[in-house]
Amino acid sequence: MTDTKSAEIFWSSIRAILAQKWLIIGITGFTGISAVIISLFLPNWYLAETRLLIPGQTSTGLLSSILGGRSTSAASSLLGGIVSDYQQELAILNSRTLNQNVVEEFDLITIYDLSDGESPMKDALQELSANTEFIVDNEYNYLSIQVYDQDPERAADMANFFVSELNQLSTDLSTETAKSYRITVEKRYHEIDDSLNSVLQSIRELQQNTGIIDLTTQGPAFIEGLTEWRSQIFLAELEFDNLLYLYGPNHSQTRAAQKAVENARESYDRALEGGERIMPISQDELPDVAFQFAELQVESVILSSLVEFARPLLEEARLSEERSAKSVQVLDPAIPPTEKARPWRAAICVASTLSGLMLSLVYVLFMAWWKNNNSLINSRLNP
Repeated sequence: MTDTKSAEIFWSSIRAILAQKWLIIGITGFTGISAVIISLFLPNWYLAETRLLIPGQTSTGLLSSILGGRSTSAASSLLGGIVSDYQQELAILNSRTLNQNVVEEFDLITIYDLSDGESPMKDALQELSANTEFIVDNEYNYLSIQVYDQDPERAADMANFFVSELNQLSTDLSTETAKSYRITVEKRYHEIDDSLNSVLQSIRELQQNTGIIDLTTQGPAFIEGLTEWRSQIFLAELEFDNLLYLYGPNHSQTRAAQKAVENARESYDRALEGGERIMPISQDELPDVAFQFAELQVESVILSSLVEFARPLLEEARLSEERSAKSVQVLDPAIPPTEKARPWRAAICVASTLSGLMLSLVYVLFMAWWKNNNSLINSRLNP
């Protein structure tokens, strides 16, 4: 029963279509002819394209060669690694600043006939956005700038102008960032260098005031000298005691030995008081002076290491500032296209003709259904 009803509906539809075949043919033909005529009046749009690359930049190469691999991970985190995406470039290309420059450069408000609008610049920016595409090719890693315009020459000029403005704005931003970083590194480097010079000056002043040149060298030599003087005192006292026992206190040899003991003791005491060049400070002052020397030497070693670490960072910061002079490389500059990119007239005509056919079929089938069910509908609406 269901198959019979379905077959009846099918053949009823076929009879309705055949009964109105000339209407369907007329609507379809009219739609197709109208689409052809209208498409002929549509202006041609041309597509100009330029392709860009970001220069590969790395920050750790110079530091590795200078530092021999030491601390390059820290430097890399400060200076960044290889640039491999186009996020900054896409942000600049989509910025109002750049697009407004394009509108003003090519007088797009007039070209797009938007002078009489309430907000010509806003409308021009929207129109420009609809006529531009920025595409990142993930396979070959390049950035494509595509511009549509009715004038092929202007399309190419606009695409190339996008590149020049991108380079200018990107360079300004990159230079500002690199300059700020370079100034920071340079300031810290000079602070460390000044501190090191101050410590070295303090060491020189301490050396001038105390007469000590190198405590680590003079200390052992002084101890060796004290040992020698004590040995001389011990030997002189033995000689004096022996002569005193043999000849008494008034003998000339005894008095000479006593004088030798006194001279040895005076030399020893003079050394303890800082009277000798090998250690020209008294023993009471030596601990404080040694502590000052130790503090200054430690500070000198630390600051020297920091200066050694900061110097290549400063050089890399200066090179980074110089490298930021150009942000992108033009792989393929835009040239005036010779073939139109749109409208696709054949597609428009085919789509319009099929649309006319479908609408006419729907209309005919609906009218047939309405005619067959009109009395039932009226009875239901007006019981």
